[in-house]
Amino acid sequence: MLKFPANRRLDIILAGRAGIDFNAVDLNCRFADVGSYTKSVGGSPANIAQGLRKLGLRVGFFGKVSGDGMGDYVIKTLQQAGIDTTGLLQDQTGARTCLAITEVQSPENSGSFLYRERTADLLLAPSEINASFIRAAAAVLISGTALSQSPSREAMLQLVDVAREQDVRVLFDLDYRPCGWQNSDETAFYYGLAAAKSDLVIGNREEFAAAGWPDATDTDEARKMTAHYFQQGVRLVVVKDGAKGSTAYASSGEVVHCGVFPVQIRKTFGSGDSYAAGFLERLVHGHALKEAMTYGTACAAIVLSGAVSCAEAMPTLAQVEHYLARHQISDS
Repeated sequence: MLKFPANRRLDIILAGRAGIDFNAVDLNCRFADVGSYTKSVGGSPANIAQGLRKLGLRVGFFGKVSGDGMGDYVIKTLQQAGIDTTGLLQDQTGARTCLAITEVQSPENSGSFLYRERTADLLLAPSEINASFIRAAAAVLISGTALSQSPSREAMLQLVDVAREQDVRVLFDLDYRPCGWQNSDETAFYYGLAAAKSDLVIGNREEFAAAGWPDATDTDEARKMTAHYFQQGVRLVVVKDGAKGSTAYASSGEVVHCGVFPVQIRKTFGSGDSYAAGFLERLVHGHALKEAMTYGTACAAIVLSGAVSCAEAMPTLAQVEHYLARHQISDS
């Protein structure tokens, strides 16, 4: 479908934020009552990177972390996972690594407190884009949050231009977080710039709304939205809609819907990143669109019912196939 170039050293490079998650050990209570936390490397691009690596892909990372012990921890953790961190730089201005502190008040009510003010990842500059690292990959994935502030937004757009020049597929994960953006017009503008240079655009209903499409799950609006993207050169659009499943629209005219697996939810965060990892692993290896969506959905279900840490809950390929052999998808 996207015809990823062969004979590249890396399958995919993830670009954007790599931060630290402090995960609540005590569940089903408010933050005020949590007694202790465990730490892991998080942030949507870093979560997807770790998920893809566990699924067996050759993965690299491009971004910036703090020049202190926290930054060292992020780099060391990704390296130990087998991720190429050639493009992961350390800031020397005193900026901090972004943080997320999780809270699970109930299985259906969980989330995180984000600390994103002038963090190191948003200070990545266009002059720091490593073209030789980018052309070593078959694909790059950029994250929407990296577009929220300068100079990171200019660096991401520069990265995309370099990728296109080197016949590297460009994947755009909308990954919308309200903090950091000035207003909705700014978000829609920069999302539009990135989407126009992408082969794949993926996000949930709320994220497409931030991109300027109030209800991407409405049939008429989805038709207008995808026609707009396809006219710009996008090959594939994937809309995630929580418990209602996901729908993919290909420029060839193919439309595929995938339901969900009934699951006992433990927490709600991390499932979207896991879906992206499972979906992209199949897509990179040339599998059919429905199979890619099914693998993504299985990965999401496993994370929803797994460990509180996003990275720790990400499954291996063997675990996904074991899950698929024993669970039936609801394809309504």
